[in-house]
Amino acid sequence: MAGLMRNSFLLLAALAVFGCGGSDSNNFSSGGGDLPVVKIGVIAPLQAGLVDFGKGIRNSVQLAVDQANASGRFSVRFVVDARDDSSTPAVGQASAQALAADPQVIGVVGTYNSGVAAVVQPVLASAGIVMISPGNTNPTLTLGPDPSRPVRPFSNYFRLVVPDSIQGSELGAYAYNVLNVRNVAVVSEDKAVSLALVDAFTDKFTGLGGGVAIRSVFPDGTTDFTSIIDDVKKVGPDLIVFGGEYATAAPFRMQASAQGLTVALMGSDGIKDQAYITGAGPASNGDYASSVGAPIANQPRGAEFLSAYQAAGFAEPPSDFGPYAFDAAGLIIAAVDRRGFDRTGVVAEVQGISGTGVTGPLSFDAFGDTRNKVVTLYRVEGGVFVPKTTVTLP
Repeated sequence: MAGLMRNSFLLLAALAVFGCGGSDSNNFSSGGGDLPVVKIGVIAPLQAGLVDFGKGIRNSVQLAVDQANASGRFSVRFVVDARDDSSTPAVGQASAQALAADPQVIGVVGTYNSGVAAVVQPVLASAGIVMISPGNTNPTLTLGPDPSRPVRPFSNYFRLVVPDSIQGSELGAYAYNVLNVRNVAVVSEDKAVSLALVDAFTDKFTGLGGGVAIRSVFPDGTTDFTSIIDDVKKVGPDLIVFGGEYATAAPFRMQASAQGLTVALMGSDGIKDQAYITGAGPASNGDYASSVGAPIANQPRGAEFLSAYQAAGFAEPPSDFGPYAFDAAGLIIAAVDRRGFDRTGVVAEVQGISGTGVTGPLSFDAFGDTRNKVVTLYRVEGGVFVPKTTVTLP
């Protein structure tokens, strides 16, 4: 607790910028004890799936809530209700239904997986509960099925990270302009979010003059990539562009290298985790990945966040998504401070909010997408991801 008290200024500094000054509509539900309880839900992979991301998200929300409670400035006690989704839509949907049915839940931080978000969105929307994602990247979650004719599906849904349309485009530009690659193989899971990434890469890369020698799509959950690797080897690409996450990318990388396909692999935030390097081993050296935002230490309050996170003693690292989860929880806390326990009011408050958090400026456009569009490109060197360039888009 000493560490939390010592670092409680981190959340409060952000809340001050949001302009929180309380509200006359504090119709909070009593949960017993000295202060009424307000719950912030978390939906993330905690028991199976991409748990390295999920646990960092959960811990970061807990840090924000602990700091808020330790400050003594709020008229309620915030409680985290973390629910597993195992990176599986049906599990996430059940967790969302449980949270939606709880009258003490005011908001939800999550999900990480875009496929899970697609089934969670309507559940939380039906209950009027704000949902702020620290990790979803599928463009359709905010723009609808045809991003060229955008229609926002759910007004209660927001995300703090850039979509794959931006990450994929930046990867395509980096491959062509910086790595001087001209011929790639595109390999992807059949999940919508993975396909959106490689589509964005392909559009940018071919638009610059590059070529795609082969494109292969495999079912989610595939473990044997022998035939795909054989086909890719035949075309001799300069680079493999991979649409998927570390749980699939690591075995693909290992098998490819073992079969003599040693050209670099490039993916997005789904592989940008130490779990990819651990799973793929030395074969990962020289591979590339994009990720959301700037490296944590380079974010406006990143060093303070890392200090507070470490002082709290969490067993798992925050991952790149931890600071966004912390800011998402801070936005919900700030909205409650202004509107009280009013789900509709909290959604409206988040939509109109403008401030600065750990990750930088916090505000949303008319579709619920962040206006803070930052992407960093990394390369695996010496067993770690090393940042190479950070791009801020208008």
